[in-house]
Amino acid sequence: MLDPRVLDNHELDAELAVLRRGRDQSMDEGADDAALAEADRLIAAFENEIESMRKAAADPEI
Repeated sequence: MLDPRVLDNHELDAELAVLRRGRDQSMDEGADDAALAEADRLIAAFENEIESMRKAAADPEI
C-alpha cells in the first residue's frame, strides 16, 4: 500500500497523478465500486498530505 507520509513533495504529486490515471482507467474498464472506493481513499490521503505539507511550508509554526 502506498503511504503518502513517507514521500517527498515531488513524489507525492507524481504518485497522485498515477493514482488518478489508474482510477480513470479502472472506471473505463468497469471496475467494481469497492476498487473505486479504495482508489478514492488513496487519492484523498495523498491530497490531504500534499495540502498538509503546503500549509506547513507556508507557516513554519505548524
